[in-house]
Amino acid sequence: MNILRTPLVRSLAVAAAFAVAVPAFAAPSDKWNVELKGRSKVDGEITLAVTPEAGEATNVAIAIPAATNHEAAAVLISNALSKEFGAGVYAIKTDDTDEVEIKAVNGNRDFDVIVVRNTADGLELKLDRD
Repeated sequence: MNILRTPLVRSLAVAAAFAVAVPAFAAPSDKWNVELKGRSKVDGEITLAVTPEAGEATNVAIAIPAATNHEAAAVLISNALSKEFGAGVYAIKTDDTDEVEIKAVNGNRDFDVIVVRNTADGLELKLDRD
């Protein structure tokens, strides 16, 4: 009997492969930083999902023109998030010109941020929670 063909081993292998393929969601936080690096080689779009703890996600799509550097992309992202949420939910600002800081305000809940899509080839994003 080949052990790799038993139903239990196959199930475990599938579960392990699925666990590796699905990204783990970070724990919610009251403050997130979107760090940017590089320059967009093409016209593209960045979509961020902001999800309050025990709430529904809000997707925010940001158009990124070709040749946009990380400083300009930070401003575009900050402006789009500020327009979507206003000032009462999150305080959003650029920090060190290549980073966007998103912080819950007015007693709002912790939240998650994920990159849903980045088609702005050459522009890298890294999310850090504080």
